[in-house]
Amino acid sequence: MSAESTTALVNEVVDQALNHKVQNCTDPSCARHAGTADCPPITVSRSPGSVFGEAVADAWYAAGGSRLDIPAGVVAALALWPKKSPGAEAADTMAAYIAAQPPRVLVRGLAESADYYWRLRPDLWTTARPLFDWTREDLHDTHLAGVQAVTRAALRHGVLQHTGDTDPAERSRTDLMSWVITSLRHHHSRRSLGEYHTPPDISDLITAMLADDGTQSQPHQRGEWALEPAAGTGGLFRSAAQELRRRGEDPAERGWVMLELDSLAAAGAAVNVLVWELGPRAFVGRGDVLAQPDLAEETLAQARDMGRHRDDVMKTIRFAIATRTADQLLAALAASR
Repeated sequence: MSAESTTALVNEVVDQALNHKVQNCTDPSCARHAGTADCPPITVSRSPGSVFGEAVADAWYAAGGSRLDIPAGVVAALALWPKKSPGAEAADTMAAYIAAQPPRVLVRGLAESADYYWRLRPDLWTTARPLFDWTREDLHDTHLAGVQAVTRAALRHGVLQHTGDTDPAERSRTDLMSWVITSLRHHHSRRSLGEYHTPPDISDLITAMLADDGTQSQPHQRGEWALEPAAGTGGLFRSAAQELRRRGEDPAERGWVMLELDSLAAAGAAVNVLVWELGPRAFVGRGDVLAQPDLAEETLAQARDMGRHRDDVMKTIRFAIATRTADQLLAALAASR
């Protein structure tokens, strides 16, 4: 991030923290003023991944959409929704609230859901950005209608039930990002990319076979690392993490490095690392492993650099808020004399 971008980010955060005036707000995307509290319940079911993906694709194309990043990003932001509850008990209430919001409020909420994770994992947030950059665009009515249609379809088919549990094992049962991306892409587009995501049943079978025969390709001891050079959205690692949990182990104690050429699939993998809670040593790099033999090492180094940059930005934000607050207090004190 450039110095100019950092300054703009700091100013935006400080303004939001200190200068938002409720009575003067005319922002059509502000939930406090343009949102609605009239949230009728919606019918929700936890659909299988294949049904979920087709429902999202159908909703998007029926609304006249053509881009892939917007509908995939809607699902990603909903999957990342920070509010989790035991057994996803709060999912139905949240689904009704989200589904009732006007389109521009909805876009702002989806953006904030994704942005929440910048402070936690700036490297994964950066890799996932192709799924969220559209939230900063001035979307036209067709795209806004598509966002609303996809949101409601995803909610009705249980995105929050899939991803809203406090138990990461429950959130890892289905790779929603894989089902959505492959459903959105037309058959010939997938062929041209040479992209065929491994079906989850096959991933589970491979993982179980490797665990049974003691193959060293599967990490077996705490602290070990696993590398997937053609990761897609991370399906094999999802299966591996679930196998570890079944054995009473925590996937976060291992290291996971996923590399992927396609930017949308890599973004989906970054989202999945957070949803599946693979831990602080899980990383996603985008690039061609054949042309970039050091891509794994570069990915780890970049993650460290982004972590340091995040720390610097947060210090600057805290200092700027403190300075602005002090200035306001001094001005109020001087005016009172």
